Amino acid sequence: PAYAVNFILESPPIKGCGGVEAQGSMFFNGGVSASGAGADQSTFILYALDDSKFDANNDPKESTPFPSQIFNDATNTNTIGNFYGKVTSDVSGQLPNQTTRRDSHGAAKSLDGKYIHVADRIQNVVEVFDTITDERVNTYDLVSKDGQSGREGHAGPCLKRSVLDDNDLQLNDPAPDWFELTPDGKYLMIAFRGPKPVSVSHAAQGSCPGVGIVELSEDGMSGKLVDVLRATNTVDDVPVGTISGGRDYSGVERSDVHGAIVVEKN
Repeated sequence: PAYAVNFILESPPIKGCGGVEAQGSMFFNGGVSASGAGADQSTFILYALDDSKFDANNDPKESTPFPSQIFNDATNTNTIGNFYGKVTSDVSGQLPNQTTRRDSHGAAKSLDGKYIHVADRIQNVVEVFDTITDERVNTYDLVSKDGQSGREGHAGPCLKRSVLDDNDLQLNDPAPDWFELTPDGKYLMIAFRGPKPVSVSHAAQGSCPGVGIVELSEDGMSGKLVDVLRATNTVDDVPVGTISGGRDYSGVERSDVHGAIVVEKN
């Protein structure tokens, strides 16, 4: 169903970007602000709206249905509507191995709708939630070959697909954005951001712009990055400017993929 719901002040942060319907509920995330104010925010939150409580026969009422909070990361900052954090800012930037910030972005469900996958654009991980129990059941990363070893394990395909014309750019940094499940339910196709982000530069700088291919396993509860369909754009010569919390990239790559849509061809 389509939702037209107005939320009151003490309501979910509206800065996330990603939602999916499964098991009779609409799940959607909360992430950092796209404006400059988001540079010191850390936000990974997941909410659910119960479809059965939505009255399609009457005009939408304020905060009805009110969403339930499925997940609120303990490290979240007390910003953009979150009242449960312990700190008001996180100035750790966005560089891999240095940052502690989080940014929930993008969502997709498994073929049977039992699990939803929500990416973290800064930490390069995907959190998996059970849509029946509303529990987080798994976390896999997008930087290791097996999806479980993080940066301590063998590097995944983003490393070999990374931009190499700036020696100081952090490599193997996918920066996942919007994504979608393939019709057979076997893969997630995830947009990976570039070294010169067109938007949200304080949370979206990546090193291997293109479309990441995540192979799902464990009946849709887990996954690993198996390849990156690399994109390139060296025609655009827009100046990079300052990348807050990241690297002021000096190379020529301007590709910055923001979304991936799967179209089934008959």
